Amino acid sequence: MFLPPKESAHAFMIQKTRLDNGLRIITDSMPRMRSISLGIWVRSGSVDETEQEKGLSHFLEHMLFKGSRHFTAREIAQSLESVGGSLNASTGKELSVFTAHVVDEHVEIAVRVLSDLLLYPRLASRDIELERNVILTEINHALEDPEETALDYLYLQLFPDHPLGHMIYGSPKQVKSFRRSDFVRHVKKHYTAGRMVVAAAGNVRHPSFVKMVERCFSVLDGGKPAPPVAAVPTTYPRRMIHTFPTLQQAHIAMGVHLCAYTDQDKYGLLLLDSIFGGGMSSRLFQNIRERFGFAYSVYSFVDLLSTTGVFGIYLGCEAAKLNRSVDLLNNELALLHRKKIRQQELDMIKSQAKGSLILGLEGSASRMRRIGENEIYGADHLSIQQVLQKIDRLTLQQMGDLIEKYLHPEKFAHCLIVPQS
Repeated sequence: MFLPPKESAHAFMIQKTRLDNGLRIITDSMPRMRSISLGIWVRSGSVDETEQEKGLSHFLEHMLFKGSRHFTAREIAQSLESVGGSLNASTGKELSVFTAHVVDEHVEIAVRVLSDLLLYPRLASRDIELERNVILTEINHALEDPEETALDYLYLQLFPDHPLGHMIYGSPKQVKSFRRSDFVRHVKKHYTAGRMVVAAAGNVRHPSFVKMVERCFSVLDGGKPAPPVAAVPTTYPRRMIHTFPTLQQAHIAMGVHLCAYTDQDKYGLLLLDSIFGGGMSSRLFQNIRERFGFAYSVYSFVDLLSTTGVFGIYLGCEAAKLNRSVDLLNNELALLHRKKIRQQELDMIKSQAKGSLILGLEGSASRMRRIGENEIYGADHLSIQQVLQKIDRLTLQQMGDLIEKYLHPEKFAHCLIVPQS
């Protein structure tokens, strides 16, 4: 029997403050820890780019670490590493996130460095030229990864002529075209208080943390909240084949639209993902890899965004087994749709999901990401007990309804990356 922990062991001590300029500050206090994870969440990503700006958000992420008003690039790199901490960043479809992990006594340094990067970037022309070459190499590296390419092409297929389909890196041609004025304009438009959330978890005291953030970010222009993402197309090509001369194997990516991040359907969909292709005990792994030995890598995933989402499937196989592998994937989807899931499966995956949730929330980084993502997307901040209750209350009927609503086999797009014959 699964026994959830007492609330005191994983208590959520979430506090939130909004500054006069609209910047939201949210913390989750974990007094027993000595570390703090800090994140600056910016509602800006590839979805905000025009045709001429594709790749600009990702390029800007790189440039923010090349120097600021008070720190050189070397000083930025050394600022937290010298005290055992770390800095990182990522750019996605809708979000750019800048994170730090430090011992609690060094949190003010982390706030000061991150704020300087975002508010006072140097954006020197010489640095842009140097980093341009780094990004062009990164793009070439990504294009040589067929799994990543297959998933990129899947999003292009699911979101035709829509900014959610844009590749985050952009193209070499576009990366070569960016000038300093492009970055300055992008920062001024998107890096505003109305689009930002500062989140921290660990041994953080909310009142003193708010004062640190306010000292650094009070000068930030309020700006406007991020506009809603444009309506997502309801139809898209069902099957597309892309050939690459350098490939030895075939790669299959399949996907369908889901609900938004804030939709209550997400809890059941995350369980369905685990049942279908989320691990070694999943249907895809057991029935395709273990039973037939067709694929080393096969999995499913759920990606939830502000107005939509994606249920995706990936499989890599020998080119000669491509058609049979596609048939096996479609058969698994048809079986899921026709026979749904069994009570034993649901009970097992509930226990797995609750255990994973609790283990994940023992770290300050996962807690920070949870509150930061919830806040930037406008989702409710639920306690662990509330989430566990939502999982426990899911029934076979509800899971079957979700399968009918989202995972009909005929709705899936098929993206095939194959060797050139």
